Amino acid sequence: MLVLLLIEENSIADLVLKELRGADVNVVHYRDPLRVLDYISEFEADALIVRQKDFPLHAQILAAMIRFYKPLQRCKMIVLGKDAPSFPSCTFIVEELFTKDPSMISSVLFGPNHANAHHGSRLVARAQRMVRD
Repeated sequence: MLVLLLIEENSIADLVLKELRGADVNVVHYRDPLRVLDYISEFEADALIVRQKDFPLHAQILAAMIRFYKPLQRCKMIVLGKDAPSFPSCTFIVEELFTKDPSMISSVLFGPNHANAHHGSRLVARAQRMVRD
């Protein structure tokens, strides 16, 4: 299993890395969202973990890309943050709870994908049009 990690804060990234490496998961850690956008389809990642506080706008773009770009639709997106994101097709973990119990990431990662059936915002509609063209 390959997981892409987009987290800038070292302490949070270290918690995620320790938990996933303990579960024998290959992890590629990025601090630059543009690199993730460049390589996400090439790596064919099984999951993407994004810290909402570090990359609030890029998380939305990545969620739309994962949901509507066919080669990425099997990729699970997990967002760590304070408030549940308004965009669909991701699993949300409250960061404060995660720091107390890092095993949450493994249970979400290896569990079913709970993608919302909501079709999304104008950003998602624009992503749909871009993929069709």
